[in-house]
Amino acid sequence: MKSAVLLAPRQMVIKETEKPKCPDGGLLVRTRACSICSADARMYRSGHRALTYPRILGHEIAGEIVENGSANCDFKSGQRVQVFPGLCCGSCPYCKRGRDNLCEDIAIIGFTVDGGFSEYLSVPAQSISCGGINPIPDGISYEEASLAEPLASCLNGQELTGLDEGDTALVIGAGPIGLLHAMLSRSLGARKLLIADRITHRLEAAGKAGADCVIDAGKNDIERIVRSETRGNGVDAIFIASSAVNPAPLLKLLRPRGRLCLFSGWEENVQIPWDHNLIHYRELGIIGAYGSTAAQNKAALELIHADKVPVSWLISEKFSLDELPKGLDYVDKKLGLKAVIVP
Repeated sequence: MKSAVLLAPRQMVIKETEKPKCPDGGLLVRTRACSICSADARMYRSGHRALTYPRILGHEIAGEIVENGSANCDFKSGQRVQVFPGLCCGSCPYCKRGRDNLCEDIAIIGFTVDGGFSEYLSVPAQSISCGGINPIPDGISYEEASLAEPLASCLNGQELTGLDEGDTALVIGAGPIGLLHAMLSRSLGARKLLIADRITHRLEAAGKAGADCVIDAGKNDIERIVRSETRGNGVDAIFIASSAVNPAPLLKLLRPRGRLCLFSGWEENVQIPWDHNLIHYRELGIIGAYGSTAAQNKAALELIHADKVPVSWLISEKFSLDELPKGLDYVDKKLGLKAVIVP
């Protein structure tokens, strides 16, 4: 089979590799679509603390079951499935509380084990036991199903932030994640939605995602516009979908008891000078959000199926497996919205 193997940062080879066998109790899946995450682009460019080489990246996966190695599940050959990348232990305190994204012994497809940038994927029994295999409903393409994983991460962030019906939300960044946050905020009942970015084609997409106000942060003062749009009150929730933003100044855009969601990760050495008195006196919340649970992943696929969060329009480019380096560059340079690899 053909696979994209990352040997070291910026050293990727597309080559023939041995087709994996169906694992005991698991599945052998033929990859039909694997969308590219900005994390994939960063790993390709500079590595990742959870990454060991050589590695096949790709964690936003949809495919077709070729073989079922378990007699205890109902999955069948030919069935279309979306694969959640988390492989949790199921027994640690976090797993028992339904927070399997924080599992003490988690493995992640595309990070610590080989992922979806390959023609075939070996899915261990652990994935089935933790609820990581989801049948793709009729009417949803493989490409759309592959976006369930990033949408699930947004769902995790919004649930942790406690977005309520009638809230006003501000999304910083109008890339694929920011646009997913925007559409999800609307589906959860946000009364007013503001989106800020600096890239022209992404600002144009923000309107399609349901924004009431689109802010060109390269030409306008975000604080002035937010104050104007909220009658000086500020917003209830801010979702940061860009790792290039300093989140500290955004606190003053929150109304009392507002919440700031740190959705994107920052470089290890970044120091953020928070205004601790502002946090204290306004009772502001700063929430971290990392990945998602298997249950949130299933819910995200259902949101796509119900057309509550339409995702097909986010797919701006498709690449073959041979073109993966080009696709990673496309994502890293923010040339479009969502790119999908179709082996």
